[in-house]
Formats: sequence, C-alpha cells, structure tokens
Amino acid sequence: MLRWTGTLPFFVVAVSLAGVLGAVDRDYLNNTPGTVAKELRCDTFKQGAMRQLDRREFISGVSTAALVGAAGCTGGDGDGDDNNDDNGGSGDDDAPAHTDPSTYADFDPSSPEFPQLTSTLMEAGFETGTMADLERMQENQRDEPRYGQPVPETPDDDSELLDPDTLEFSLTPTEDPTVYEDTLKPLLDNIAEETGKNVNYASLDSYAAQVEAMRSERLHLAGFSTGAVPYAVNIANAVPFSVQIDGSGENGSFGYRLWLITQLDNENIGELEDLKGEPKQNVAHADPSSNSGNLAPRALFANQGVVPEEDYEVSYSGGHQQTSLGVANGDYDAGPVCSTCYARVARDDQLDPEKVKVIWASEPFPTTAFSYVNTLHPDIQEGVRRAFLDYDYQDTSIAEEFEGRGTWVDIDYATVWDIILQIQESLEVEYETGNLEG
Repeated sequence: MLRWTGTLPFFVVAVSLAGVLGAVDRDYLNNTPGTVAKELRCDTFKQGAMRQLDRREFISGVSTAALVGAAGCTGGDGDGDDNNDDNGGSGDDDAPAHTDPSTYADFDPSSPEFPQLTSTLMEAGFETGTMADLERMQENQRDEPRYGQPVPETPDDDSELLDPDTLEFSLTPTEDPTVYEDTLKPLLDNIAEETGKNVNYASLDSYAAQVEAMRSERLHLAGFSTGAVPYAVNIANAVPFSVQIDGSGENGSFGYRLWLITQLDNENIGELEDLKGEPKQNVAHADPSSNSGNLAPRALFANQGVVPEEDYEVSYSGGHQQTSLGVANGDYDAGPVCSTCYARVARDDQLDPEKVKVIWASEPFPTTAFSYVNTLHPDIQEGVRRAFLDYDYQDTSIAEEFEGRGTWVDIDYATVWDIILQIQESLEVEYETGNLEG
C-alpha cells in the first residue's frame, strides 16, 4: 500500500439553491419565485482557476454568494417531450414518445435534456459531478454551519475520552449491510495499523441505528449518508472529516446527483410534472433523513410545482438500493434516488439500466461523510485520519467497487455541507432521532 505524499488539483463550481430554495437567507427564501429555478437549470458554469492543494487541506468551499442553480436539469425546456411531433412513438401509435429511447435527444452532459436511459447516463459518467463542475475553493470558509450546531470539540477532560480496544466502524446502510465489509478491508487494515486497535465492521441496517449507536458511543467510526450527516453532528457528536472522491486526475469525479427514475415503458410518466394527478402516483422515497432520497426532492420538486404527498403518494422504501430495485421491478411508479447508489446496483447486474429512464436530475451533491465520535482519544483520531488521508486506495477493491473513488480528502463540514444545510433549513428539519425513522 502506497502512502500519499503528493497534491491534487481541485476547482469547485459552487452550486446553489438560492433560486431553488432561496436559502441565502430566510427573507430571500420567502421572496424568490419558483420560476427562477427553471431559468437557472443546467447553465454552463465558468471553470474556476485551479489551485494545488495538499489533500489534507482539501476543503470544498461552497459559499452562498457563489452558488447558482442546484435546481437540477429538466428535460428540454422543462415543458414536456420535445420529440413527440418529430419522431413519433415507439411503434405503438398510442404510446408516448418518452417510452421510445430512439426519440431521445443526444445526451450532452453540459446541457442535458431528459428523459434519458440510465444506461446512457452511466456511460457518460453523469452519476457524479466532474472536476469541471467544481470552482476553485473559496478563500472565505464558513465559520459555522448556517443551520444546526457546529461540529463538537474534543473534550478537554481525559475522563470523558474513549480508548477502546476495538474500534467499531459502520458504512451507510444498504439492503445488505455486510456487502462492503470485504471491499473496505484495505482501509480497515490501515485503520488498525495506524491506531494499534482492532477494527470491527458493524452491520447496521438504518440511518437511525447508525446515529443512535454513535450517540451512545457504541459506534466510533462511520460513513454517514449525505442527508444523515447533520443528524449525526447534532445528535451523536459526530466529527465529519473526509469525503471519498475519484482521485485519478483531471477526469476524476466527486459527489452524486439526484435522479428521478421510472420504468422505460411507463406511459404515464415522462417528466417531473407527470407525478401530479389522480389517481396519485406511488413514488418511493428512500428514508426520511436521506438527502437525494427525500429531503432534496421535497424542496426541489416543490419549487418546480410538484409537492410530495400533496401531488403524489410517498412510500418509504428503506434505502436507495430498495428504491432502485423497487422501481425497476414495478413496485413503485417512480422514485428519486442517489445516482451513484443506482449505478452500483445496475453494475452489480441487479437490474437492467436500459429498462429504466431518468426524467429529471439535479446538480451534484457532496457524498458520504466519514466521521468519528468527538470523544475518541485524540491519538486515535489522528491515526484514523492518517488511515484515510495518507494512503492511496486507487488500485484497491475500494476504487473498483466505488466507481473509481479510491481517494479521501479532508473537508470542513460547515462549508462542504452548506448546500445540504440550505435544503434542511428550508424544510425546517428538526434534528431528532425519531425523524430518521422510516
């Protein structure tokens, strides 16, 4: 295993919900018309200047002033199927064009039009953001989170510190919580080497279970999903310190998107607006605390005129894997899903990506935050950080399983999660464990 000693270039295009959620401040939220979000969708962003940064200093700045257009990309002009008149149907005169992939526009990641097959988006790498989606890091980092409590400090009193013989580690829950235990072995081995502790992969089956386990100090290390990270900070004294990226150079990637998926042959749904109507569509949301699977759709869809639970029925599936499989199998009419989670399920041959279409997609969000409980002894904290940040995992099973993401970089929670906190602030999320339950 090689230690990382070099630097990586990063440039961040800060993406905002200012027009979507109006979260620059509460007054702006209350006075921003929903049409602004459509006008901002899928603009071509100016590439920021590159700066060389040591990976341990990587803090992905997302300042409010720089944020533009996280409303997501709606198909064509956002007003239905642009190809109906020119291209006809799929051979069935009564079938709408959105059930026929031959009518779809050529996919251009810089100006995407929907619907598109999920296989097309995966081939284009559109399940993630690219380095071109990132603007140079902001010089002025946020001093504190815009919403909720700041990251807790390590206690000064030695009697409050944890020094366990075995470190308990958990990754964000999936349908099979044990699925990544072998994949993460190179990382877990390095944590053991750098801390001198045994490491146990704890199989937890829900976001709430993760947060509760860390709150009670039974869980010491965790990869929390995007939407659950603020809960972990506010409830469980979690310290988010790193995110996973593709560090393979200029063609690397970060984050993930919200994809709204449905069956290719679903004649009733070809765009976001089709979720409205009677009888109500049965739409899978992953989990109450999930960002792309629940919170972001509630904020972003409502801004586009589609209000979950008012315009369609919400059914909690239990996770992104469950949503992906449930939609593919016809158990749900549609579902907002984490794009990288869907891609992983598809690449594992659990579904056919040529039979599922995306009818709406967002701009990139930050992904899983790797965290430790604040009461962990400082020496152990430092060893954990070394295991994540000082090693290159690009040539391991980790990068192979996680779409090339074999690099961890240091982050500042208040800055990197600002876009997520804007969503949660706009929804007036209350950080209580009960709100994590499905």
